[in-house]
Amino acid sequence: MFPVNTQLPVEDILPALHNSLSSKDVILVAPPGAGKSTRVPLALLQSNIFATRKIIMLQPRRIAARNIAHYLAKQLGEEVGQTVGYRIRGDSRVSKATRLEIVTEGILTRMLQNDPELSSVSLVIFDEFHERSMHADFSLALCLEVKDALRDDLRLLVMSATLDVLSLEKLLPNADSIACEGRSYPIEIYYRPDATAGFIADKTARLTLFAAAKHQGDILVFLPGQGEIRRCEKILAQSLSKGCQIHCLFSQQTLAAQEAALLPDPQGRRKIILATNIAETSLTIEGVSVVVDSGMQKGAIYQLSKGLTQLRSQMISKASATQRAGRAGRLGPGVCYRLWSKEQHQRLAEHGQAEILTTDLSPFLLEACVWGAKISDFALIDMPSDAQIAQARSVLMGLQIIDANFQVTPHGKEVHTLGSQAHIATMLLKSRELSAGHRSLACALAALLEDKDPLGAQAGSLCYDRLTLLQQQKSHPLWRAIRQWHKKLACDVTHWPLEDSGVLLGFAFPHWIGKASDSDRYGLVNGTGAQLSEHDSLTGQSWLAIGQMMLTNNAQSNAKIMLAEPLSRQQIDKYFNHLINSETRCEWDSSRSAIVTQSVQRLGRIVLKKMPSTKPSVEQITALWHKQIKERGVMSLPFNDAALQLIYRLRMAKEHLTDGQWPDVSESGLLINLAHWLMPYLHDVMSWQQLSKLDFYSLLLNQLDYGAQQALNQLFPTKIAVPSTSRISVHYDDVGGASLSVRMQEVYGLADTPSVARGKVKVQMILLSPAGRPLQQTQDLAGFWKGSYKEVQKEMKGRYQKHFWPDDPATAPATTKTNKRRLASG
Repeated sequence: MFPVNTQLPVEDILPALHNSLSSKDVILVAPPGAGKSTRVPLALLQSNIFATRKIIMLQPRRIAARNIAHYLAKQLGEEVGQTVGYRIRGDSRVSKATRLEIVTEGILTRMLQNDPELSSVSLVIFDEFHERSMHADFSLALCLEVKDALRDDLRLLVMSATLDVLSLEKLLPNADSIACEGRSYPIEIYYRPDATAGFIADKTARLTLFAAAKHQGDILVFLPGQGEIRRCEKILAQSLSKGCQIHCLFSQQTLAAQEAALLPDPQGRRKIILATNIAETSLTIEGVSVVVDSGMQKGAIYQLSKGLTQLRSQMISKASATQRAGRAGRLGPGVCYRLWSKEQHQRLAEHGQAEILTTDLSPFLLEACVWGAKISDFALIDMPSDAQIAQARSVLMGLQIIDANFQVTPHGKEVHTLGSQAHIATMLLKSRELSAGHRSLACALAALLEDKDPLGAQAGSLCYDRLTLLQQQKSHPLWRAIRQWHKKLACDVTHWPLEDSGVLLGFAFPHWIGKASDSDRYGLVNGTGAQLSEHDSLTGQSWLAIGQMMLTNNAQSNAKIMLAEPLSRQQIDKYFNHLINSETRCEWDSSRSAIVTQSVQRLGRIVLKKMPSTKPSVEQITALWHKQIKERGVMSLPFNDAALQLIYRLRMAKEHLTDGQWPDVSESGLLINLAHWLMPYLHDVMSWQQLSKLDFYSLLLNQLDYGAQQALNQLFPTKIAVPSTSRISVHYDDVGGASLSVRMQEVYGLADTPSVARGKVKVQMILLSPAGRPLQQTQDLAGFWKGSYKEVQKEMKGRYQKHFWPDDPATAPATTKTNKRRLASG
């Protein structure tokens, strides 16, 4: 047995922790290096309180779970799997003697589903809860339900380096909160922003070389992802001496590579560790006294509109920056170089966003449905949005895992029992309906989709190439996962029918079946788009079954196809015929300004065939006309002048007269009453051209009974008799006015201006020359005759000498004739 480190800061709070856990749950806040992940579990393991049942510790990261288990076992002088063990996806080291299990990736959720009482467990520890993984949030919610309903003796310990304690205390109102101070070693922070153009890896490499020259000790460098790590590694390797060892640390690495990065160099050489944010917490990296922080991380954002997770480079939070800097001060005074300015630091978010708000909720929703509850029923710090839940429901219903009432189907129960991602589990289960070879091929595809691509993205997207490699190399690491699936599906290695690889991928991702819209672009069943890389061997294929896609930083662009297989139309008809539906579409064709009907056959949102169809129903026709008129505006209807004049007369009647039941023919009134005055006459109208042939005047006039029509003609006449005995048309306008355009000679002798609406509206007199050009506009004829007429007379008498221009037009006889004809007649 190795001596347990009892000099860690958490040692001071262990008595209080023991005392609280004897009767209550506990929230423990301790900064990095305090020993919460290593010292606390061992101390509790040795407590009499938890001597009879297991302790489960939930760790959000696989690499940390495995390494903590090895470290704790080593402290006890044992192998992993004895007193201390771990369970992670695809790997388990436990035995009957195991009393402390470190679990991750939904393992605790599965344990709760299988045994809701957690009958063999006395304590559940939530480590690094500040990372706010969806599994941690959901597992804590389940544990709270178990405590409330079944196990009031179950203890919960929530541990975090940085935590919104107030939010957590609302979930655990009866828990004790214990704070532990961290190490006192000072850390000098240097802000070194680099404004030059270039890659973040290049800038980080330059800052690392500067730090390496200025300071002694091992250096931990934080970079966003594997690509940036490899680029930085290449730059550093060209500049550093051979006495300095460069190690990489990210989740896809082998256990040996991870251990090499975490442990001191056996030859005592200086180490530079290039890591993603998995090195922020829990992992103990010995010898580090310098941290170089790029300030960036890869954040997984689920795009609801595309149904895809996008890895996006983004700035870290202040809490993460503190975590990273803390890595330099675990053994003594340290330094941290930050690749950003103090001003930028002030603008960083305080904490990162909870995963439950940015991830695909379908696994969470399935677990909730199996548990028999709604997501809204759970005690969660952050509640997902309705849009997230609706999208997850759509995914699970599309795979026939749940029904419309959120009940788990028989197929869904099998999917959940299988314990894989829903799409992959569906493929594995459906493969049983085919041959043994198909089942084995499905196992290989499952391993390929869940694990690292054995060829890499540069090899194109064809699954066939990867499957061929696996057939040739039975010692490939992926075969471990394949054999595990073989065991679960009770099958063995047989001949793989590779020609049906696309069918199996289609079983898993039916919404990602794509039809070529261009040589390298595809429209998908779910209505989104996808694109092959340039020169991909699948370019030109008419149909693809896509198994893996990636969104670029441009969320508006098509997703990039990473893994796919060709599909034939015959395979689609045979295996995916249930996704094909036919409908008669009735829609407006803007290019023809007409209603068209088609019979459309679709595979999801992909159009397979269009054919002309029979005449649509009256309901379809009127609905489309109503939509068109609403969008264009009711006054865009092809009213002739008579119809427009009627509308303006009726509007004036409604405004000035209160003794009649005048219809509302304002724009809003006409639109609201379309069903009454227009729609009954559109049952056979299929185009705008046909619409223009309707007698809109009669349709509008039909709204008035005979008496109202007579009153309208009397009060708002269409023509007015003038002294010349001519009947002149009155023009009504859209602002409530009326006007009369008439030759001046025809209104001689008319002293009073005509009016409508019982004298409430005077008519605007537009007095014309003999040539029909306006000479004067007035609503006061008497005043005009006495006043400005003299100027008009003077000018017009010389221009139109043959016409009558009397000195006293108010009493002169009206005429339509020239002077000669007027005198000749008498």
